Amino acid sequence: MSLPRSPFLCRRTGLPFNALVLAVALASPALAHAAAFTITGTSTTAQNLGKGDTGTVAAGAALTVGGSAVAVAVTGDKATVNNLGTIAQTGSGRAIRASGAVTEFVINNGSITNAAALVRTADADVIQVNGAASSVILNNYGSMVSLNGSAGGAQAVDFNAVTGANTINNFAGGLLLASEADAVRPGEGGVLFNAGTIRSVTTVGASSDGIDGQDRSGIRVTNAATGLVDAGRHGITFEQKNANTASTLDLANLAGGIVRGNDGSGINVDGFNGRQLVTIVNGGLISGNGVSGDGDGVDVDGLVHITNSGVIRSLNAVEAGGLAFSEGISAGGGTIFNTGTIEGLVAPGNGGAVGRGITLAGNDITNGPLAGTREGLYGNAAIVNAAGGMIRGQGDSAIAVTGAASGYTVIIDNRAGGTFRGGGTAAAIRTNGDNATITNAGTIDGGSSGRAIAFGAGNDTLVISGGNAIVVGSVDGGGGTDTLVVDTGAGNAFGYAGAITGFTTVELRSGTLALEGADVVAAGSALLLGGGTLDLAGAASQAFASLALADSSAIVLGDTVLTFQGLGAVAAGETLALTHDGAGYTLRFLGDYAGNAAFAQLMGATTIDSLAVTYSFDGTYTNVSAVPEPASVAMLFAGLGILAVAGRRKKAAA
Repeated sequence: MSLPRSPFLCRRTGLPFNALVLAVALASPALAHAAAFTITGTSTTAQNLGKGDTGTVAAGAALTVGGSAVAVAVTGDKATVNNLGTIAQTGSGRAIRASGAVTEFVINNGSITNAAALVRTADADVIQVNGAASSVILNNYGSMVSLNGSAGGAQAVDFNAVTGANTINNFAGGLLLASEADAVRPGEGGVLFNAGTIRSVTTVGASSDGIDGQDRSGIRVTNAATGLVDAGRHGITFEQKNANTASTLDLANLAGGIVRGNDGSGINVDGFNGRQLVTIVNGGLISGNGVSGDGDGVDVDGLVHITNSGVIRSLNAVEAGGLAFSEGISAGGGTIFNTGTIEGLVAPGNGGAVGRGITLAGNDITNGPLAGTREGLYGNAAIVNAAGGMIRGQGDSAIAVTGAASGYTVIIDNRAGGTFRGGGTAAAIRTNGDNATITNAGTIDGGSSGRAIAFGAGNDTLVISGGNAIVVGSVDGGGGTDTLVVDTGAGNAFGYAGAITGFTTVELRSGTLALEGADVVAAGSALLLGGGTLDLAGAASQAFASLALADSSAIVLGDTVLTFQGLGAVAAGETLALTHDGAGYTLRFLGDYAGNAAFAQLMGATTIDSLAVTYSFDGTYTNVSAVPEPASVAMLFAGLGILAVAGRRKKAAA
């Protein structure tokens, strides 16, 4: 009779269980013991850090691992990797990888005094953290390089899965480099500081972006004065996860900092609506360059808050089978405050593109009956161009509001010392069916096309203010109810020699509006005098739909014929002073105004060369002229008497 087997023996091998477990553990690298390590020479053994462990590669030392193994695997919280030498994965594995929810993980590559530290992979991510709840800090002073031999999408830094706290510090002299892949992918809420170089390169047209946030929101990037983000495609990019999700990106590009897309946009953000907000403070250079497609400086499908004192520029754009737009900024609405340069340029020899400064519109519509057009704005839009600011389009508008009418408003404020400059045949500023207000105290230069402003179908307002306003080219109010307001301030003047059309009302509030030429303002506009002076000394003729007087005002006529088709409201107690160099009537009204109470009130408040006025109806117009002075009347009668005596003498002699 045999004895029963011990329950502590393996029934298949007969070995004790503890011996079997030990054998398996020794045979399986995956179950290798996690432990701290220090490498001072050369090692080819993969390392594993557990909770609280620190792994160090000393200066001049190297950890080199081949195959698919991770050179340094991290499986516990509060682990630290300090590399002052070289960590290299020469096969298909990653150099550093943290699995699961690993918190307070710190990677230090190099130091302030050691920029020679290197972490490199042949065909995988240099560093990846794949636990959503992980928290990680990378401090890089050296180089982290993904050679990505198979072009399979291996990043230098991949924190994309992290939704906890993740921080990337690429200090001066540091390099984060990926070939045929994105250089850096921060995670949700990621904080990235760059004073070194973040670079992605491609030779096959891969989507190699400098910083790619994927669909992660809340990423904050600071690119310091020495920082360079240089990308094969987009410099910085991310996308809104879906139409119902709010998403944000914040970028501070300091003076001297460069964010550059070499075959894409400097900043490219894909989205659906106004729930996406991108905030940019730029004192350096943000540039895009379209070699095979768009190359906008900043392209945001949602809303923006941009403060620019540096340069935001598009160098070129390409569109297969159509006209491409090389845009300094393209956005669906928001605010832009500019004291620097925003411009859209086109590469020499590219006849299939035009450069535009700023486009305000929603997404392109790619199918259906409206295919080829753009959606309307996703929110109110406001552009302030302050002193020193230049917004220009090399072959198109400085600002173009396009797409369907959205119901949102557009405000454009060009302050003294600011310039909008258009190119090609387009107006320097043009709007769509949304209500727009343009205030100009600087320069709007439409000299290339002869068109300064072309409003769309909205109810629009143009305000001319200050003493330095210049408008070169025509001004068209478009459809809707449109108002031109001249409010330059006492002692200031705005001179204009172009063509003003499509405005319901021209309102003069203060200062002087000097029109030069014949019928500068289209006859369909009503004139509302609310203060200031209308100077027509250089105008051969001028007609308005009507005249209204809201505040004491003046008109300098020279010998101009001034015609009104009607009469509007005349405020009690306000005066109208006219000066006139010619003879006969000074102004006229279509129709017979005898017995019109408002006209009688106006005549009682009007003087011509400080004289009271009289008027008469010639069958078509009521003509207004000065009442002759008494001395002039006496001289008239004396002259008539002399003529009469001479006539009698001639008759007697006969």
